[in-house]
Amino acid sequence: MSLLQRIDPRRSLAAAIGWLMIALAICLALAANLWLRSFVRSTLLEVHSQRLETAGEHVSAELDTAMLLRLQSVSVVASILSQDVQGDDAAWRQRSLEAVHRGVPDLIWLALTDADGFIVAATDPKVVGENVNQHAWISQGLADAWIEEGRSPGEHFLKLSAPVSNADGAIVGVVAAQLSWQWVDHTVSGIKALPGEWLLIDRDGMVRHGPAALLGTRWRERGDLAAPFDPTVAGLGTDGADLPARIRVRRLVDNKPFLVAAPRTERDGTLRRLGWRVVVVEPVASLASLASFATAIEWRITLVLSMLGLCAAVVGVAMTHRLTHRVSVIASSADAVLAGSASRIEVPEGADEAARLGTALDRLLDTLQRERDELRLLNAELDERVRQRTVEISRLAQESRESAVMRERLRMARDLHDTLAHSMMAMLTEIRVLKHIATTQPQELPDELMRAEQAAREGLDEARRAIDQLRSNPVRDIGLGAALVELARGMNERTGIVLDCELAPDLPALVAEPAETVYRMCEELLRNVERHAGARHLGLRLQPADPGVLQLEIVDDGVGFDSQAIAPGHYGLVGLREQAEAMGVRLAIDSRPGQGTRVTLRWAAPGYAPIV
Repeated sequence: MSLLQRIDPRRSLAAAIGWLMIALAICLALAANLWLRSFVRSTLLEVHSQRLETAGEHVSAELDTAMLLRLQSVSVVASILSQDVQGDDAAWRQRSLEAVHRGVPDLIWLALTDADGFIVAATDPKVVGENVNQHAWISQGLADAWIEEGRSPGEHFLKLSAPVSNADGAIVGVVAAQLSWQWVDHTVSGIKALPGEWLLIDRDGMVRHGPAALLGTRWRERGDLAAPFDPTVAGLGTDGADLPARIRVRRLVDNKPFLVAAPRTERDGTLRRLGWRVVVVEPVASLASLASFATAIEWRITLVLSMLGLCAAVVGVAMTHRLTHRVSVIASSADAVLAGSASRIEVPEGADEAARLGTALDRLLDTLQRERDELRLLNAELDERVRQRTVEISRLAQESRESAVMRERLRMARDLHDTLAHSMMAMLTEIRVLKHIATTQPQELPDELMRAEQAAREGLDEARRAIDQLRSNPVRDIGLGAALVELARGMNERTGIVLDCELAPDLPALVAEPAETVYRMCEELLRNVERHAGARHLGLRLQPADPGVLQLEIVDDGVGFDSQAIAPGHYGLVGLREQAEAMGVRLAIDSRPGQGTRVTLRWAAPGYAPIV
C-alpha cells in the first residue's frame, strides 16, 4: 500500500481517525486563539488599569501627606502659642511667630487671633488689631485644623488654620498661615506617577499640574469621550467597551487619545477639603508594546496547543492502526473471497470485537453459500414449472380461441334468427296465402303478391341491418346510454310508439363488457315489441340498483304473452337467456296475456361509482 493510500481516510480507518484528531486539534487551537485574543487583552488592560489607578492613588497619598504635614505644623504652632494668646506680652507673641516663620520658610505669612477674631500677632505688623471673622478660615479654624485655597490678583496660595486651646481645653484663638504656591509646585514636581502622567485639578476644574498643553485649561468630564479610539486600542482586542469601567479614553494633547484614570481620594484628606482631584493619563499609543506582548502570548499558546494536537494525532493514528490491524486481516480475507482465491474468512484469535466480527462474517459467508446452492436448485425447479405453465397457457389459449369462436357462432345464430328467420317466416306465410288464394280467390292474387313482395323487401332490409350491426359497435363508439337512446328514438320514428327514457346522468359513457351484450339484448327486446306486442307506450330505465350493480328495465303496455310457455321452433327467448348467462347478466321476464311485458336486466359494474 502506497503512502497516499495509507493517509487516505476513505481507505484507512486509522488515517480517518488521525485526520479527525488533527482537525479537532486545529479547531481547538483556533478556538483557544479566539478566546485568548479577548481574555489576554482584557486581562492586560485590567492589570494596566490597576497600575494607573495605583499610580494615581500614590500621587494622591503623597500630595495629601505633604499638605497634611504642613497643616499639622500649623497645629503644632497653635499648641506652642496656646499660652501666649491670653498674655499681655505682644512682643513675645510677635517674636514667637517670627521664630516659627524662620523655621518654616514655606509659610510666607503667620497670624494669631483671639476667640473673637481679632489678630493679636502677625508676621506683618500692619494687620495686628484687625477683625477677620468674615473669613472662612477663621470660622473653620475655631473648630479644627483647616486648609483652603486662597487667591489674590495674580497669585494663588494655600491658607492653613488651627485652633488654639488653653490648659482647660477651651478654644481661645486661631493660628493662621499662608503657604506659597511655589511650595505646591515644588512638591508636585517631585511626585512621579508610573505609568503615565498625573494632573492636579482644583475645585474650579482648572488643571494646575500636568502637561504644558493642559496647564491653565478647564478639565471637562464629558464632551470628547465619544471620539474614535486609536487603532492601538483595537490591537488590544477592544473597541473601548471592554475597558474597565473606571478607565476612560479621551482625546487630550494634539487630539491624541489618552487613557484616563481618576483614583478616589480619602474622605477626610486635605485634597478632599480643598476640592482637588488627581487624574492619571497615559497615551494610548504607549500600549503598543502591550498589544505586541499579548499577541506573542496568544501565538505561543496556539503553537503549543497545535503541537500537542499534532502529537495526539500521531499517537492516535499509531494506537488506531494497532487496534484496526485485526480488522484489516478480516478485510484482506474478505477481498480474497471476492477475488475467488479463498472460500473462508480468516478469523483472528481472541474474543474481542474483531474476533467476533470475523466469526460472524464467516458464518454469514457460509450461510450465503448454502442459500446460493439452494437458490440454484430452486431456479431449476422454477424453470421446469415455467415450462409446464407455458404448455398449460398455450392449451388454455387454444381453448379460449375455440370458446371465442363458439360464442361468435352463437351470436351470429341469434342475429340470423332475429333477422333472416323472421323474414323467411313472413315470406313462407305469404306463399301459403298465395297458394290458397290462387285456388279460391284469384281476383285478390295481385294484392297478395304485393304484400309478399313487401315482406321480401323488409326481410332484405332486415338482413342488411343485421350485417351492418355485425360490422358496427355503437356501444364502443358513443357508450351504452347514448346507444340505447338512439335505438329507442329510431323505434319511435318507425312505429310512433310513445317513448319514456330515464337514464342516470353518469351512465351514458359505459362502454366495457357486458355493456355491449346488454345493448344487443335490448335491441332484440325492442324488435320483439315492435313486431309482436302492439304496444302504444314503452318505458326504458337504466339506473343503479345497488352499489356496483346496474339495472335496465323495459316495460310496454302490449298484448303480453305467457313467459312460462315453451314454443317449439322459437329461439328468441332462449337466445336472450344464453346471452345473459354467458356474460353474467341476470334476466327476468314478467308477462301475462293482455297485461303487457316487463323485462329486467341486472349486472355487476365494479368500476362504476354513482355521482353523489
